[in-house]
Amino acid sequence: MKLITVEEHYMSKTINDQYQALNQADLSPEQAAKASFVSNYLDRMVETGGPIVDLDQKRLAYMDQSGVSVQILSYGNNSPMDLKGEAAVDLAQQANDNLFEACQKHPDRFYGLACLPVDRPQAAAAELERTVNELGFKGALLQGTFQEEFLDAKRYDPIFAKAEALGVPLQIHPGEIKQDVLTAYYKGDWSDQVMTVLSGHGMGWHYEAGVHMLRLILSGIFDRYPKLQLVAGHWGEGLPYFLERLDENLPVDLTHLDHNIAYYLKHNFYYTPSGMFYDGPFKLCLDYFGPERIVWSVDYPYVIRDNAWDYLANFGLAQEDLEAIAYANAEKLYGIG
Repeated sequence: MKLITVEEHYMSKTINDQYQALNQADLSPEQAAKASFVSNYLDRMVETGGPIVDLDQKRLAYMDQSGVSVQILSYGNNSPMDLKGEAAVDLAQQANDNLFEACQKHPDRFYGLACLPVDRPQAAAAELERTVNELGFKGALLQGTFQEEFLDAKRYDPIFAKAEALGVPLQIHPGEIKQDVLTAYYKGDWSDQVMTVLSGHGMGWHYEAGVHMLRLILSGIFDRYPKLQLVAGHWGEGLPYFLERLDENLPVDLTHLDHNIAYYLKHNFYYTPSGMFYDGPFKLCLDYFGPERIVWSVDYPYVIRDNAWDYLANFGLAQEDLEAIAYANAEKLYGIG
């Protein structure tokens, strides 16, 4: 049985070098400490030719070994999405064109998600349209907040409107957390390395991504664009655990939305593990959202699992549900096949 994984990443040394040159804003001591730790990590991945820069035989070998038939690829750290102005537009286009070349080389193994210059929402919408209509991309990935601003701000509506019009999903990915949150919540009597992990992929990124998703719902974006579909990583970034509590405490007569919170989480989101092959969250998402709302992912190469297929195949799903999660949901959502 084929397996499609939908949150898999790549980076380009050329794009990363340009990003680093453009991203020279003054950093606070906490940001500098975090940037140093992350930079060392990225240097090992990018400068040494690690798996994140490979879109050819090394990646294919991993996929074959772990049972992955198709990867849907998106840009990783230091995304052009984080940049301001025309430079972001140009660099995002370069990143997308580079990914298109890899997808053309292996058209049965790779599909692309666009990198968008969100600082210019109209340009971002135009780039989404270009990549979908001309390059065959299957949607876009939004790398967290932009310059510490959540994307529920009305100025970003053209991006969501275009995604709905094109019938392609957007993936809401964790990104760097706000500086005041970093200082207040995660800096303490521990090392800068602990602060960086705790505020990032250990917990902080995911809490903020969950808040981001909730803000999008509360902003009424799904009332304005009811057919819009978002993909939430890491089993919904914590929100499924609070599904009933959110409904109880944020009823429609308070939010003035068309539906309750659970409605949007069940009708406008798909959920994927992002390599978190943990039974509890998987069972919770199956219970709340059903197998028809789950797509699979490894989060390669930030997470490398050799059991991408085996874990899913041995989970005890009915055959119809296994097929849905392994490939059929992704084919429908991303328009593959």
